[in-house]
Amino acid sequence: MRTAKSRRVISAVLISLCFMGGVAGAASAAGMALLLFPELAALSYDVLLRPRGTWARAPWMLALSPAATAVFGVLVTRYLPYSAASIAICIVGAMVILKFMRSPIAPAISACFLALSLGEKSWLYPLSILLGTGALAVLSSAYLRFFGNADADADAAPSAADRVDDEIESLPEQFLWLPFFVAFLGATYLLSMATGMRMVFFPPLVVIAFEMFAHADVCPWAQRPVLLPVVCTLAAATGVAALATFGPGVISTVLAMLFGVVMLRATRLHAIPALAIGLLPQVMTRADWHFPLAVGIGSTLLTASFLLFKKSWVTGRQLAQ
Repeated sequence: MRTAKSRRVISAVLISLCFMGGVAGAASAAGMALLLFPELAALSYDVLLRPRGTWARAPWMLALSPAATAVFGVLVTRYLPYSAASIAICIVGAMVILKFMRSPIAPAISACFLALSLGEKSWLYPLSILLGTGALAVLSSAYLRFFGNADADADAAPSAADRVDDEIESLPEQFLWLPFFVAFLGATYLLSMATGMRMVFFPPLVVIAFEMFAHADVCPWAQRPVLLPVVCTLAAATGVAALATFGPGVISTVLAMLFGVVMLRATRLHAIPALAIGLLPQVMTRADWHFPLAVGIGSTLLTASFLLFKKSWVTGRQLAQ
């Protein structure tokens, strides 16, 4: 049983690496860097690792949600400068779109904010994202049809880990955490302006924080928040190193993602959204050592904010009892 599970994990990792390598190759050939949407790394890894998971069971939302929020991100970028107001409009707008579509694809929030972060105003941006997520949705459905049903555990009840992942990938049902989330976003923006490093507020951070605050009781990286900045910073450093060594394209993309997967499995920190961090340098105008430094600062602020939230949350529950 364990050997069969290991084979399925290896198979899912290899296919997701091949998929991301193919997307990177297509992006280079077409001259469309943003065809390589960084969150595709997290999405592809999850839907192939868990073909019956929440994201994999929603192929239409997987394909359409990031493109829909990307359209909104381009609109905001076209008419508003980068500021606290435009950031708030992007994030709130993306969350409203997900709620309206009843979509569980939280990485779509990053698709919206990424446009603003990079100053992307071209309508090719949401189109390129749609091509990538659409291809992933087709791959995910085909994988489930031809391989998922052949698994020995196809009819077995979901494991405890799968139930946790499904809950994290579902829309939250209560919003008492929202003021803390908003306060964290505000503090991150101010810190990014104070340091002069916009990527302190790197787009995947919003997704990581959203799932961390919204599902504080079960989120894996919420249980080990101190390790989160280490994982995020190493992923960023590897992405920059791979890009500097091999240039943009297939090799650097695959190596950055492979390191991220190995690191998450070695540390047993199931922070799948962190896989997007290593691919961000592929779409940035300039990626140097400032990027991992900025990621380290932003993720450390998230850990500190969450620990404060957790202490306040526990204290509030105790007083309520």
